[in-house]
Amino acid sequence: MLFAESGSRPWVLVFGPVLAAAGIGLESLAPGGASYTLWLGVGLLVFLYTLVLVRTRRRFLRVELTPSRLVQGTTSLPMSHVTSLRPPDEEHHGVRVLGDGPVVPRRLSPVVLRLTDGTRAVAWARDGAGLRRALEDLLRERAYR
Repeated sequence: MLFAESGSRPWVLVFGPVLAAAGIGLESLAPGGASYTLWLGVGLLVFLYTLVLVRTRRRFLRVELTPSRLVQGTTSLPMSHVTSLRPPDEEHHGVRVLGDGPVVPRRLSPVVLRLTDGTRAVAWARDGAGLRRALEDLLRERAYR
């Protein structure tokens, strides 16, 4: 694996149980004691909500680059189709975006690729500069073969 981003970090799932424990702990200091079932229910609901978010982000926002494939969400592009990278400041509006959406996802950096058929496509990653470096290294290595 030359570059990888999971889309979401699993530690976010800890928020629900931590919230429940903090709520139980603080409420136990109050007169009348803690409402265990209420806080456990809140913790469970927050956990389930974040579980759905983490699973969705891991499916649709993952990025993997291997010598043979570039994976963007659920889309896979063979690296044999990529000929070069466009300059970092090149406009990418109106260019086909790799992945599952019509635009580059929010807070992710675009990397414009030139494909073998002469068209352009936009790859993206949280660490756009890191993805660009990995792609440049791979293309440079492929050119020397």
